[in-house]
Amino acid sequence: MFPSPGAAYPPPEELFAGRYAVDGTLPWGGVASYYRAHSEGTPLILCVLPIDLSRSKGAEAAFSELAYGLGSLRSVAVPRVLDAGIIDGVPYLAFRDIRGTVLGTLLRDRPLSSLNVLCLASEVLDALGAAHAQGLTHGDLTPQNIVVSRRQNGRLGAELIGLGIVPLIRSFPESSPHAARTGSGQHAIAYMAPELFGGGTSSPSTDLYAVGALLHHMALGAPRMGVEADEGFDDIPGLPEVIGRAMASQPQNRYADAFAMRAALDWLEVESAKQNPRTQDIAPWMETSSIGSIPVPSLNSPLPPAFKAGSHPPGTVVGRSGARPIPIEPTRVDEVGSDRTFRWRQIALLSLLLAGLLLAGYWWDAALRDDGLTPHLGLNPGAQHGE
Repeated sequence: MFPSPGAAYPPPEELFAGRYAVDGTLPWGGVASYYRAHSEGTPLILCVLPIDLSRSKGAEAAFSELAYGLGSLRSVAVPRVLDAGIIDGVPYLAFRDIRGTVLGTLLRDRPLSSLNVLCLASEVLDALGAAHAQGLTHGDLTPQNIVVSRRQNGRLGAELIGLGIVPLIRSFPESSPHAARTGSGQHAIAYMAPELFGGGTSSPSTDLYAVGALLHHMALGAPRMGVEADEGFDDIPGLPEVIGRAMASQPQNRYADAFAMRAALDWLEVESAKQNPRTQDIAPWMETSSIGSIPVPSLNSPLPPAFKAGSHPPGTVVGRSGARPIPIEPTRVDEVGSDRTFRWRQIALLSLLLAGLLLAGYWWDAALRDDGLTPHLGLNPGAQHGE
């Protein structure tokens, strides 16, 4: 039993009957199927993987490890996983509701502005840094797996979906008819590092290669195909150097990790702002102590500051053995509610407790008054002798 792209078999309404109410299909990803759904009034996203776990115990254990690893990620650019399960051999992930458009749709019209290119790439690298720290790789980083929305500050923001799905499928080709597919989207091949064509496995280095292709695609409207001239980067003249290093044919010649590559992009953002301040939002930067990972005192230096390690320590992994069963019944999603709602509940509970204490004190005081009147009346001599 395999779900097909864009639709599940059986239909998602039957697959999740009694668990989630499916509202509709989402045109996201390329290998997995995504649905907008809700549970007890809480909106969320369902991701169905095209793999039959009943065919391989190893695949079931690997999915369990992937689900718990994703559940421990903490990055603003990765949707938080709320539930994971297996129904008739079909695995699914449920994560918090996000709104936006896949980057592939945005890139059909025209390239993005230099500021949006750097902002989106920085958030993608932030997500990859958090994932790599957990031992997870994406393996299918293309514009179809990046959901773009507008932040409160007006800038575009990215959220990465599809983490670890393609590496899981390729590890168990006997369990999925999609194991031979190259990836997601029209330009998927251009995002694949050379070693993947020779039977190599996904790694942090192959993800960084894909980020290089992503930078080229966002800046010029198409991913880089082979060696090209360094033209079209007027706003960010140093970007071709970053792209070239990220897409080096030998993995050892690429950036050491996602945080090192993000530091290079942060420095490009500072340099491009100096050269073309009209295209950059430079004033608000000066109100903070740093720009990305670049301290403000270093802005006037002609050289980038010393690289510092990223700020994403590995989270707490719930389980990795694969022996623990993944829950079939969905986890309650009350935690999706905001912290503000939780605080109001606490305040209401404390108010009820305080009111109860006040009422108890009032009752106790009234009882003591009643007891004090009885002996006072009993001391009346006339009352004792019937006078």
